[in-house]
Amino acid sequence: MSEEDKIEDFSCVEESPKRGPTLSTSTSSFERNDPHDPNLSLLSTKMFEKTSEYLMGELNITEEDYKLLETMNKVTMQKYASYRQIASDVGKQIIELNEKCNAYKIFITFKK
Repeated sequence: MSEEDKIEDFSCVEESPKRGPTLSTSTSSFERNDPHDPNLSLLSTKMFEKTSEYLMGELNITEEDYKLLETMNKVTMQKYASYRQIASDVGKQIIELNEKCNAYKIFITFKK
């Protein structure tokens, strides 16, 4: 199709009473002083309110998830701190037992 044919083909162009030819078939755009359907305004207001409620709910759930993860991380840090203390105590006891074992090895080797 040549450029001239494209320009002259106005079958898809509709006439807007205030703006002239347009390619849009949408009737949702209003002039500022044009009266519009109050039911449509009410429904769109409700839609935006429900969408806002939904998005706020999603954000609140995400915030609660992060708070839960933060709490879990704090508890895990405390648990690992106690495990570290236990491991340190066990290590000290093993060192003491090794020293006692080495001290008694002298007596065990003399008996043989």
